[in-house]
Amino acid sequence: QFLQSGLYDAGHGVHDEMLFIIIHQTYELWFKQMLYELDSIIALMNTADGAVAECDLFVCANRSERCCRILRVLVQQFDVLETMTPQAFSDFRDFLSPASGFQSKQFRLVENRLGLRPSQRIEHSGCPYYQHLPDIAEQQEVTESEAETSLLGLVSAWLERLLSECCGEWNFASYMCKAIEQAAEHDRAAIAKYPAVRAAADGGFAARNDAGAALAELEKKRQAHLRLFDPEAHQELLDKGIRQLSFRATMACVFVQSFSSDLSLQTAHRLVNNLIAIDEDIARWRHRHASLVLRMIGSKNGTGGSSGHGYLKHVMDRSRIFVDLCHSSHYLLPQHSMPPLPAQVKLRLQRRQEPWKAQEDALMADGPRSRARSFS
Repeated sequence: QFLQSGLYDAGHGVHDEMLFIIIHQTYELWFKQMLYELDSIIALMNTADGAVAECDLFVCANRSERCCRILRVLVQQFDVLETMTPQAFSDFRDFLSPASGFQSKQFRLVENRLGLRPSQRIEHSGCPYYQHLPDIAEQQEVTESEAETSLLGLVSAWLERLLSECCGEWNFASYMCKAIEQAAEHDRAAIAKYPAVRAAADGGFAARNDAGAALAELEKKRQAHLRLFDPEAHQELLDKGIRQLSFRATMACVFVQSFSSDLSLQTAHRLVNNLIAIDEDIARWRHRHASLVLRMIGSKNGTGGSSGHGYLKHVMDRSRIFVDLCHSSHYLLPQHSMPPLPAQVKLRLQRRQEPWKAQEDALMADGPRSRARSFS
């Protein structure tokens, strides 16, 4: 690609424009690889009933981790771009207009594949995001991808199915409510026995030695925690657009995180953590981008017509995709507060391990040659 600045002054293009071009071309190459990985994960998880075979789940966990590593490389590339000074950028910035990062079709496809909703997008210059793409065919491809099955939708279906596989008719939400009540009873006894110490831990009431205030604070927390396991309260959050995952999918995520040390849940836990990491890494990439824009152009408008740093900061606040998986941490209890699982649930978890164990035993019995074939 020719330097745009060189077109206006033949043979005397601005030196740092080459760095700018290389960085953006590298981004596009990595976006292409991310799409390739995401499409493969979606294909493996897109089943009729939401069930995903454990061997396929293992592949999804590996490939989602690869997406995390790619995103971290993209964040690190800002370190190279930041060696450019604002003065050097201003020497060729005007030659780039109206080109903009808004014109990256592949990044828009990555967002849609992951599950970014149209309602989360922020318009600028009076038109939807896809109209900033220069080619009509690209605009159509991106808009059509909004209607395709997203990874977020598939993860929700998979989690719901996982809860059924692990728990059957057993009510995990009721189990958690019982555990919350038991933990609250333990804390009430602790406040009664050691009011000053407990009050300090719960809200700084030690100076007054006010056990009553500590108990009131504990009751407030207890009710709030119980409300998290109320299906009707969760539906209210869904109706308001505050949550995206269904109640059953949320319960499954809490179950996986609560018992992540169980061998049968470790792959599922790894996949959930990778999806959270993808969301965090994209947010980190957006933050670095917004910070770089502020450093390079201050409060000027972007070359694509946006408000620049202000627009990017607003987008960063509204573009989280797997944030519901993060919210599941709010539902958790300390390990010592968790009652033992019922025998039938333990048996279900044990049975989930059997296909993997049978496959491993068969490979060991066939010897190294068979194992080599299985991974070829």
